[in-house]
Amino acid sequence: MKNTILFFFLLLLSCSKSDPAEDPLAKLPAETQVGANTFGCLINGQVFYPRDGTSTLFNPGGKGIKFWGDPSDPQGNGNYNEIEIRNLQDAMPANSMMIHLQGLDQLKTGDYIWHESNFHSSIDGLMQNYVYAKIYNPAVNGWQYYGSYENSGKVTITKYANDNTIVSGNFSGKLRLLNGTDEVDILSGRFDLNLATLP
Repeated sequence: MKNTILFFFLLLLSCSKSDPAEDPLAKLPAETQVGANTFGCLINGQVFYPRDGTSTLFNPGGKGIKFWGDPSDPQGNGNYNEIEIRNLQDAMPANSMMIHLQGLDQLKTGDYIWHESNFHSSIDGLMQNYVYAKIYNPAVNGWQYYGSYENSGKVTITKYANDNTIVSGNFSGKLRLLNGTDEVDILSGRFDLNLATLP
């Protein structure tokens, strides 16, 4: 009888311990600065990372992560870069995320405080740092746009290689529903990009 009680006690203890594989942080890529072309974050506790899909006219190769911008303005007034992340498999917990960095080629490492998003990219976006994402909302059983607002978060660039090849950093903050008040938490974000090998 004692052995049976001991067995059930040990079984209960083993079941109560959290499985590291279930820890969402364990599913994110490591924070590196080697140009590993990795990206990941938690959106309301769920892991979001790029996933490649089918090649299309607007996304040749069907790549889940892209980096582009216009570094041509030496004073940095119009200079911007953007990191676009897409989950082209199941679009969960988000379909896409856009991180707009103003003056990256001039400022390089440091904090990029988030400002208001107008939910546009490239030359249609605002000349300031912002983030927006198309996130699944179970309350409406569909995807909705969420964007940054004044001081709602930041991106920290931890490495900007001298040859402009590697850009690494981390980020966290809050995004607010377009024309609404609902917010989502963006936590433990990290990226390590090799610009020579990204689309």
